[in-house]
Amino acid sequence: MFTLVFSDRKGRPLYEQLYAFIRNSIENGEMKKNEKLPSARKLAAHLNISRFTVENAYTQLIAEGYVSSVEKKGYYVSAVEPIERAESATRQRDRPSVLQSKTEGLSLCLVSPCSVQPAFDLRTNTIGTEHFPYSVWNRLMRAGMRTDAAGLLGTVHPQGNEGLRAEIASYLHKFRGMNVEPDQIVVGAGTEYLIGLITEILQGASFAVEDPGYPKIPRILKSRHANVSPAPLDREGMRADALEKTGATAAIITPSHQFPLGIIMSIGRRQALLKWAHGKSGRYLIEDDYNSEFHFALKPIPTLYSLDQDCKVIYLNSFANTLAPSLRIAYMVLPNVLLDRYRRTLSFYSCTVSSFEQHTLRLFMNEGYYERHLNRMRKIYRNRQAALIEGLSPLGKRLHIDGRNAGLHLLLRITDMPETFLVDAAAQHGVSVTPISGFFVVPEKRDTHTVVAGFSGCRRDSLRQAAEALVKAWKK
Repeated sequence: MFTLVFSDRKGRPLYEQLYAFIRNSIENGEMKKNEKLPSARKLAAHLNISRFTVENAYTQLIAEGYVSSVEKKGYYVSAVEPIERAESATRQRDRPSVLQSKTEGLSLCLVSPCSVQPAFDLRTNTIGTEHFPYSVWNRLMRAGMRTDAAGLLGTVHPQGNEGLRAEIASYLHKFRGMNVEPDQIVVGAGTEYLIGLITEILQGASFAVEDPGYPKIPRILKSRHANVSPAPLDREGMRADALEKTGATAAIITPSHQFPLGIIMSIGRRQALLKWAHGKSGRYLIEDDYNSEFHFALKPIPTLYSLDQDCKVIYLNSFANTLAPSLRIAYMVLPNVLLDRYRRTLSFYSCTVSSFEQHTLRLFMNEGYYERHLNRMRKIYRNRQAALIEGLSPLGKRLHIDGRNAGLHLLLRITDMPETFLVDAAAQHGVSVTPISGFFVVPEKRDTHTVVAGFSGCRRDSLRQAAEALVKAWKK
């Protein structure tokens, strides 16, 4: 028998933690060949978890060959050579340290964490999923299965569900001032996947990316063997003169709310970038309309697409931040000349989003639930932002806060403290924040004194406590 302490970290099921523990024990040689494992019933009772959880873990171990099952006898460790490897810092942090002692034939593992998980996670990769309208979504999914079960099991159009594309086109016209035909829309599993498609549509293009910016984008482009050049930003966003110097033929920008600086691009800068795109044949702007739905003090800024008169803008957006990241539903709007190219060269790709989820999202938008959900979340996030800002007020004028008008994160700058100290001191007080230097393609040569703090994934009371901890961490 063995004992382990399960992590209360969200998103990691108990069966997965049990599976990982046993697998590591076998790989490390702690569990030997032919050693008998406890029965699912006894281990479940000992760990105070369900038998179903233990059986799921055992099933996964059997499937991967770590464990074998002998009928009417039980579960046994298979012949696996111990694996010696240098564990990564992340794995060492996540894996519990084990002290074994034997008492009256019972092998007891006393588990203590190697490091303390942050009590307050203010990173930017979380949203308030606790407000997801589960009951509505479930009802609409069941309704779709009742009315069109055969259609949902059939092949989806390569560009996505026709009805969903019509709803997206209607939404873009109503809320973003864009005149878009459903046929111009391509639905895909996340903006990262769609950017990969764009590299194939724009074969041979060289890309400029925002610096600082979303770090995955240059990695995706480079994985597609595209030329990538960082373009520096000023207080209005990507500079047209800097873009010209890169020699790029396409630029990926976030004009509505730049990540991570939170810049809302001015109309003058938008026009300058459109002028750059119109300057030579084959140039395009890829507009990632990141967080355009969450403007608090201002109305949403018009899209580049709606200003473009020469079909030079590819529009990208996603439902990841507005509904749930796990849905993996995003879409792009292609100018007609690129739409023809896509259909000639890439329409053999199957749509990468489940027809069930596309159909449910279509109903969700058609019946007005999406708009109501956005309005609700806008109020919730505005209140969460206010709670964090108010909680940090004891730091006074030492603290400079940027990004209040839009988005789901803030920039926190204290000029008399280096960035590394801000991050480390926050961690020591149980708060996880992100250094802004990590978002630069070209490493900053000066200390930014700035960290990024997301507020969308924490409730108001937690944000107040996190702010209190940061005040203690960063006080002089």
